Amino acid sequence: MRIRLQLLSLALALAPIAGACGNAAGPDHSIRAAAGVYLLATVNGESVPTSDPSAAVDGTVYLWPTGHAERHVTYRRYDGGTEAVESVGSFHFEGTTLVLELAPKSDPTVGRWRVTGSLDDGTLTLGYPGPADGWMKEEYRRK
Repeated sequence: MRIRLQLLSLALALAPIAGACGNAAGPDHSIRAAAGVYLLATVNGESVPTSDPSAAVDGTVYLWPTGHAERHVTYRRYDGGTEAVESVGSFHFEGTTLVLELAPKSDPTVGRWRVTGSLDDGTLTLGYPGPADGWMKEEYRRK
């Protein structure tokens, strides 16, 4: 984990140098600008851990300047324990919408999960259907 954070720090430090070669016109809704480490802060407006038994209790999203993405989330199990779920994949922008395309890290061939969100002032917001009939809204804050 420490090596991953060191590599991400190095990549983020080099991103402005790589960006100097690109087009600087317009707002920066780019992979390079979005790159960073984001920590789960709220689920459906409640600070984590929430009282919702189906909500994540902890989480981190890593967005790399290469477009690689990782999502590490811990959920509460009904038996009182916890379960870590790790997903890997990519991210990109469609206009101003951030799109994550993820698959389980343990078996990426299982299929892709496409989740959309927004990135505003260091807050990454993801929304997706919940395990029951509800909607999950997760807010992550840039570390």
